[in-house]
Amino acid sequence: MTAGRSGPGPDAFRPHAEDADVVGVSNVLVVYASAHGSTKEVAERIAARLSERGARVSVRPVDEADDIEAYDAVILGSAVYSQSWIPNASEFSRRNADVLADRRVWLFSVGSFGDTHRGIGRLMKKEPRDIEEIQEAVHPLDYRVFAGTIERDQWPLVSRLFFHAFGGRFGDNRDWPEIDAWADGIAQRLGSSGG
Repeated sequence: MTAGRSGPGPDAFRPHAEDADVVGVSNVLVVYASAHGSTKEVAERIAARLSERGARVSVRPVDEADDIEAYDAVILGSAVYSQSWIPNASEFSRRNADVLADRRVWLFSVGSFGDTHRGIGRLMKKEPRDIEEIQEAVHPLDYRVFAGTIERDQWPLVSRLFFHAFGGRFGDNRDWPEIDAWADGIAQRLGSSGG
């Protein structure tokens, strides 16, 4: 993957003509910040799903996405640690706020609990700490928080006790049907004339 290209390159997911139902948008960028790979896999899943629906999609880490002007729509996501996005994801959103505000944008976080978790899910919508600032700057069409992969050895004892007390479980908690449904909703929006 090479930064600085004008538009999608070899890292792009190519649409399948027989599945094409996304019209009017030729280039979609899925950009992510991932510490251990869980968020990267979510980003790749979203990109693949959009590609299946007919979009031309590139997926890149935030550090390799410096040509976002070449894209019609951007999906930006980050892992959440200590109630914050990974710093380079927050910096990417600030640095590119003007360009992002001029495009169709969707945001997602991957954290300890998803926003559909009973009880604590509504609190997850407030993570990361600066998500409201990011939303005001880029005006996303939607923002979601997905549960991620939580490994016991990545957390100190106090955090593990807190996580367990709120009904969390270690391992891969990603809800792939939920992620697919969100991606399908984005494809539908991309295919509509209203955006």
